[in-house]
Amino acid sequence: MQTTTDGPFSPSGIKGTPFHAITDGLSNTLLVGEKHIIQGQFGTGWLDSSIYNGNYTTPTTRSAGPDYPLAKSPRDREFSGQQALFGSWHPGICQFAFCDGSVRSLPVNIDPNTLGLLANKCDGQVIPEF
Repeated sequence: MQTTTDGPFSPSGIKGTPFHAITDGLSNTLLVGEKHIIQGQFGTGWLDSSIYNGNYTTPTTRSAGPDYPLAKSPRDREFSGQQALFGSWHPGICQFAFCDGSVRSLPVNIDPNTLGLLANKCDGQVIPEF
């Protein structure tokens, strides 16, 4: 089981990854997704701020995988430690842009292991149907 991810951005969010280094394929790797904001928490400190606000980095970063599942609804208050989740106010789905430029909706009940494979740019693992 994969417990960490190696996505196309560094933890600092400043340095990106060249396409040739995304060896799992651009159509198999998540680039960006909707951030989960708990209902009633819009604009609240570390839960929701802009990437341009230097005060908080947590709202502008996300992880995905077994330890970081998708939020199930706008009321979902689950977090993995201090790490915020991906999530959406669209019922049952969360939208992601993949590295190939496509935008796809993932079901919020996607297997967290599959989600982790999509979040990793270079693990060489086969991604099951989702």
